[in-house]
Amino acid sequence: IWKCANNDVRKNLRISLDVMDVSLDCRRGKFECWVDAIGGMMNVTRACIVAVVRDPITHFLSGYNEYEIRLNTDDTVNLTLKKRSAPNPLNFERFVFGDEKRFEQFIVDILTSPGDVLEDNLSHMYSMTGILSGLYKAYKRNLDAYLPSIDDLENTYPSFLKETCPHVLPESAFEPWDKEERHHHVSEADALGFRSAANAVWARGGRASRALCVIHAMDYACYDKVPVDDFCKGVYMSEAFTQAIS
Repeated sequence: IWKCANNDVRKNLRISLDVMDVSLDCRRGKFECWVDAIGGMMNVTRACIVAVVRDPITHFLSGYNEYEIRLNTDDTVNLTLKKRSAPNPLNFERFVFGDEKRFEQFIVDILTSPGDVLEDNLSHMYSMTGILSGLYKAYKRNLDAYLPSIDDLENTYPSFLKETCPHVLPESAFEPWDKEERHHHVSEADALGFRSAANAVWARGGRASRALCVIHAMDYACYDKVPVDDFCKGVYMSEAFTQAIS
């Protein structure tokens, strides 16, 4: 699942399995998988299928940061700003980089704008439940298990694989990863201030924060091993939320 350490998972599986590529990605709410080294699609009906997830809110904030970096820079290494020939049809770009109002307006935009305006832009922020619906629609399958956090992944993921898929993968897949080899996306440095602004808006606990809780309710419901954020608990227990879903 994008923004859930997917690059680390893919890279370390490639190394431990000694294959060219192995991946199960949640892209635009669809399920895709392929194993290039064996020349085609996996037999998903027999595969051991697992995923790494994280807190839905931090997943969204991280995805928003990468979205802005990709939208506004030509070079994601040196962060060379793009020369845009046409303005974005969404309203959030009226505000400068690093402005908290920019992120607040972004939330409004994704809730009120036509889907075709947003479809190609929000892949990194899509609900983590997308892989569940894609799996079921295509193969009538569910995940065999999921890891509920990306913390200490170099140790937790190999041991998780060993517990979940002991007869599917070779012993090499269960060895701890080299922590120094963890992938770090350029957006993590937050050189343009997008993530810090989004974090500040979320921490303030206002209308935008409540909206984030509402749109991620299914993530918390489907991945019940992920602790529900305390602020979101208050939203879900509120009379307004109960009435809205009843």
